[in-house]
Amino acid sequence: MREQLLTALHKNLWASLRHTFNTDRVLLGVGYLVNFAAFVLLLVLLPERLTAAVVSVACIGVINVLIFLSLRNSLAEAEQTLSQLDKIYADHDLAKYFGTGVATYYRGRYRLWLILQPSLLLFAVIVAVAIRYAP
Repeated sequence: MREQLLTALHKNLWASLRHTFNTDRVLLGVGYLVNFAAFVLLLVLLPERLTAAVVSVACIGVINVLIFLSLRNSLAEAEQTLSQLDKIYADHDLAKYFGTGVATYYRGRYRLWLILQPSLLLFAVIVAVAIRYAP
C-alpha cells in the first residue's frame, strides 16, 4: 500500500509540474501577443490620439502585472513541488539522480521570465515611440 501511494504521489507531482510549465508557456505566449499589440496600438494612435494611447498602454500594463503575478505564483508552486520531489528522492537514496541543480535550473528559468515580462512592455513602448517621433 505504501509503495502504491508513493508511486501515485510521485506521478502526481510530476504531472502537476508539467501542467504548471505548460500553462506558463501559454501565459508567456499571451504576454508576447499583448505586448506586440501595445506596440501596434502605439504606432497607430500616436501622436494624434495621445489619450487613447495612454489608456491602451495602461490597460496592457495591468494585463502585464497580472501575468507577472501569475508567473511569480507559478515559481512558488514549482519550487514547492520540486522540494517535495527532492525529499522523496533523498528518502529513497535517489538524490544523485535528482539534485538541487534541477530546482536551480527551473528557478532561473522563472526569474528570466519574470524579468522578460515587464521588459517586453517597456521595449514595445520605447520602440513604438522612437519610430513615431524619430526625425
